[in-house]
Amino acid sequence: MKKLFTFIFAMILSVNVFAQCPLTTAVDFTVNDVHGTEVHLFDLLAGGQYVLIDFFFTTCGPCQQATPKIAEAYYALGCNMHDVYFIEIATGDSDAACLNWVNNFGIEYPTISGAGGGTSICSQYGIQQYPTVILVAPDHSIVINDLWPINNAQTVINALAPYGIEQHECGTVVNPEVTIAVDQVLETEVTATFTPNDDCATYYYMMATEAEFNQWTAAAGLQLPEYLQTYGFPGDDVISHTFTELTGNTEYQICAVPADADGNLYDVAMETVTTTSGGGGETIDDFTGTDIDGNEINLYSILDSGQYVLINFFLTDDPYSENIMQDMVTAYSLYGCNQHDVFFMEISPNGNDETCQAWVQNFDVKYPTISRDGGGNTIAQAIPVGLYPTIMLIRPDHTFAQRDIYPPTLEYMIIYMTEEGILQYECDDAIGDIAADNTVIYPNPANEFVKISGKNLGNVTVYNAIGQKVAEFVAKDELNINTSSYENGVYFVKVGGKTQRFVVTH
Repeated sequence: MKKLFTFIFAMILSVNVFAQCPLTTAVDFTVNDVHGTEVHLFDLLAGGQYVLIDFFFTTCGPCQQATPKIAEAYYALGCNMHDVYFIEIATGDSDAACLNWVNNFGIEYPTISGAGGGTSICSQYGIQQYPTVILVAPDHSIVINDLWPINNAQTVINALAPYGIEQHECGTVVNPEVTIAVDQVLETEVTATFTPNDDCATYYYMMATEAEFNQWTAAAGLQLPEYLQTYGFPGDDVISHTFTELTGNTEYQICAVPADADGNLYDVAMETVTTTSGGGGETIDDFTGTDIDGNEINLYSILDSGQYVLINFFLTDDPYSENIMQDMVTAYSLYGCNQHDVFFMEISPNGNDETCQAWVQNFDVKYPTISRDGGGNTIAQAIPVGLYPTIMLIRPDHTFAQRDIYPPTLEYMIIYMTEEGILQYECDDAIGDIAADNTVIYPNPANEFVKISGKNLGNVTVYNAIGQKVAEFVAKDELNINTSSYENGVYFVKVGGKTQRFVVTH
C-alpha cells in the first residue's frame, strides 16, 4: 500500500511540479489552428505583443484544472487584442479531440492540435511535462519558462504584470494612425494635410531633410517618435499646414507620430517630397465668373489693369471658412477697398446665389462674391483648389505670389502683401471707421514707432485687434508711440470720437 501511494504521488509530481521549457529563445512555427486560422509565432511577436503558450493534452487532469483559469486571464488581459496573445498547443491529440476541448472550456484563442503540428512543436520546445505555460517576449526570448502553479486567473495576471502587460477590456483594438496628404509642392513651400483616425487622440508633426532629422535626434538623444512629440507641431484634428522657407530642388520628409489617449506613441507616418526649382512663378489660368449681383468678373482683365488679385476660396456652412472672415473684411478695408493695389474677391464651389447672399450679409462683405451658380465650382476645380479656406495672392503678370496664404490670418496677409510692395490706403468713399479729419498716422505699417500728427489731439487710446486697451496718452499736435514691443498685427487708435488703424510688422 505504501509503495502504491509513493508511486501515485511521484506521478503527480512528474505531471505538474517539474514541468519547464528548457529553451531561452523561442523557435518559430507556422501552423493552422483547429478552426483553420494560420498562426505564425514570429509575426505575432513582430507586432509588439508578448505570446503566452499553454502546452497541454486533453486527458491531462492538471491541464483541465488550469485551462479555465488561463481562459479567464485571457479575457482580463484583453482577448489577444492588446499586450499579450494567448495560444494553446496540444501534443498527441486529434483535431476532433481538441475541438471538443475548445467547446468544453469555451476557448476563444487559437488551439493547435497534436495532429495539426502541435506534437512537433512540443518536441521542438523540449516539453516533457504538462501543462507547461511559457511567455515569449517580442525579442523572441522566453521570459517565463513555466508558470505554475496556476491557482486562479490572478496568478497569470500577476506573473505577466512585470513585463508591462496590463489588463484591458475586450473590444476593438486601439490603433491610432495619422495620414499625410501632400497638397502642394513649390520651390520654398510645401502644404500638407494631416488626418488622424478615431483612435488617435493627438499627433505631432514636422518637416525636414533626412540629414536634419538624423542630426537633431542624435543631438537630443531621442528616437524619432519621441523627438516629434517633444519638438513637433501638435494636432488633434484635421490640419492643413504650409511649411515655408524651404530650399528648392531638395528632398524633405514630412513625419507625423500618432498617440492614444494615454500618450502612448505609435508608428510614425512619413511622406517624402522634393521641392520644385521655381514654383513661385507658376501662372494661373484665366477665368470668368458672375458674382451674386450679376457682374461679370474676368481675372485677367483685373490683373492686366495693374492690380494684384486676392481670392478667398470658401465653403458656406464651414466653420473654418467662417473663422477667417473678420480678417478678410478688415484686410479689404486696410488695402483700399479694391480701389488701389489689390482687388479682393471670394469664390465658393458649394454655395448657390441664395446662400452666398446670406453669407455676404452676415459678414458685411463689400467685394465680389462668385457662387456655384456663377461658376465657382468650375473655377475651383480648374485651378485646382483642394482645401478650404484657401487664400491666393496673384501678381499682375498672372503668376502666384502665394498659392495659399497660411495660416489664413490678417497678420499673414499683411506680411505677404508687404513683401510684394502692396501699400495700404484709406477707402476713397470713407467706408468703415477710418477718421475723415486731418489726423495722420505714419509710418504704416510701423516697426519701431508710429507717429500721430494732428491738431489738438487730446486723449489718444490704442487698442489691439480684439478690442483690448494697449496704451493711453494725452497729446497736443504730435505723438510718438514706441511700437517695438507690440506684437505683429492690426491696432486701432482712437483720437477723440474718431478711430484710425495702423499695422505693426517687425
